Amino acid sequence: MADSSLFFDFPEMSKESLRGLKRAVDLGYRDFSRTYGEAIENFFDPLLTFLVWFEHLFLGSPWWLVIIVVAGLAYLASRNWRIVVGVIVAFLAIGYFGMWEDTMSTMAMIFVCTLLSLAIGLPTGILMARYDRAQATITPVLDVMQTMPSFV
Repeated sequence: MADSSLFFDFPEMSKESLRGLKRAVDLGYRDFSRTYGEAIENFFDPLLTFLVWFEHLFLGSPWWLVIIVVAGLAYLASRNWRIVVGVIVAFLAIGYFGMWEDTMSTMAMIFVCTLLSLAIGLPTGILMARYDRAQATITPVLDVMQTMPSFV
């Protein structure tokens, strides 16, 4: 009788091979970060400075002013007073439960990422609308990015 474990147990890599693969990936990452790490950090340093500035701005602003601004933005986006009340209650609960600083850090990240997306996306969209060659070049890249699996 044939070995039935082949049908029920998924074939997997041996522990030694897996250990070797992990070591190769780790060494490759270490070499890459040693070679290009400083250049990458220098490239993104202005973005980090911008993010830290907004984080300090949000954390340094009075809590009530932050809630008023966010509630105002919620009203402009929704034109619905129930949503505004929900936003106010949510932010009051965030402060009451001691999560204000974490929330302001998260809001700073979201704000900076939104500005960065607009700064990249609007000119790219205008470029694609005006030039067929740009659209033909950029669209496949965007298609791949949209369907690329996330490993994080």
